[in-house]
Amino acid sequence: MPGIAVLSNPRSGTNRRNPRLVRKLAYVLGDAGELVQPPSLDELEATVRDLRARGVETVCVNGGDGTLHKVLSALVRVYAEGATGDALRSVRLPQIAILKGGTVNTMARNIGLKAGADAMLGRVVDAAHGGPPLRLAERSAIVVNGQHAGFLFGTGILYRFMKMYNEGAPPGRLKALKVLAHVVLSGLVGGPTTRALFHPDPARVLVDGAPWPASRYPAVAVGTMNDIGLGFEVFHAAREHLDHVHALGFIGGPMSAIRSLPRIYLGRPTRHPEILDQVARELIIEGEAAQGFMMDGDFLPGGPALRVEAGPRVRFLLP
Repeated sequence: MPGIAVLSNPRSGTNRRNPRLVRKLAYVLGDAGELVQPPSLDELEATVRDLRARGVETVCVNGGDGTLHKVLSALVRVYAEGATGDALRSVRLPQIAILKGGTVNTMARNIGLKAGADAMLGRVVDAAHGGPPLRLAERSAIVVNGQHAGFLFGTGILYRFMKMYNEGAPPGRLKALKVLAHVVLSGLVGGPTTRALFHPDPARVLVDGAPWPASRYPAVAVGTMNDIGLGFEVFHAAREHLDHVHALGFIGGPMSAIRSLPRIYLGRPTRHPEILDQVARELIIEGEAAQGFMMDGDFLPGGPALRVEAGPRVRFLLP
């Protein structure tokens, strides 16, 4: 496993609370590689270009979901060089080891990673020195407009729900449950919170070149990881369909989604006429719904159109 780089986010939740973690990781890494803390996104991309030039094969990401999203986006921009379609899906990225150093670690949970940051890095270094080999878990990245890469994408409901979740108290499981309960109760009585959350955005959506039937969508959601949090297996088809994305189009009111929550939690198809459900290679979203989106918990500006496609396979290392 020649060439290890640790990319660390000094602003992630765990790293802020425990500044000694980075020193510990540097000690564990030793002379097996280098630890870099890029201070900006521009410098992150420059760092990734340098790693590619030097043939680094393993990138360890010290941070949470937001850090992973930023590192993966930089990797896709550098390695894919603007490719789309089959050419994008054929791009080979470095192997990735998640070092859980963030407040929210949904992606680590999706691939079954339980090891802490220093323990995981220790296994990577041990494997590089001839120790027991590591396992691989593959997931396809979602790539938006060739610039942003992650595993969970959403407009409308997901975008607005995550904004609510990130307001006020720090994120966490209890807070997520409280926000979800508030939305459900508001929906049952026709309250203003749920009406605002489910506001339908004008949009034209093409899925693998064919138009979806509606002209207004409370949400378009796309995933390549099954679990979006709290055990809700929204994208139940994601793991079984590499090189594709699992797309959901919400075209009804709040009750259609609320009634589907039990099936979503169990990882089953919603089978609801107001929730479009399709495995696809690519979506084109045009109109008001394309103006902003959520990816892996980050909020990003959009534009007149969003191209959301299955991207390269990401090979995650596991003990």
